[in-house]
Amino acid sequence: MKNICIIGSGSWGCALAIHAAQAGHNVKLWSFDTEEARLINEEKKCKFLPKVTMPDNVFCTTDIKEAVEGTEMILHVTPSKFFRETLRKYKDFITNQPVIICSKGFELASLSTLSDVAKEEIPNVKIGAFS
Repeated sequence: MKNICIIGSGSWGCALAIHAAQAGHNVKLWSFDTEEARLINEEKKCKFLPKVTMPDNVFCTTDIKEAVEGTEMILHVTPSKFFRETLRKYKDFITNQPVIICSKGFELASLSTLSDVAKEEIPNVKIGAFS
């Protein structure tokens, strides 16, 4: 059993959280939206996946430091337009966790791949990409 952090609580982040939790892992899910976190924690619902129930071993928080601390890996699942901004919010809390990029696309301003953005922002961290 691993402790997994998922940055992003949209449909893809929630789907990954459900899968990881059903595989027996503890999941901390980060959301920027307080109401979304409440819905996940208290009603066990994801507004983007209305027909599913979130497992009990998924906890959602709006505190990005809380989401990252004590985990063994980070799955980054935000839209590409928020990728760099969100990465900057938690990069100082990364210890030895690899960051797995589950987002798709490019950074519009630089036309860089998200892997390149991650290497620029967190050069000493193990980075993987989900494809």
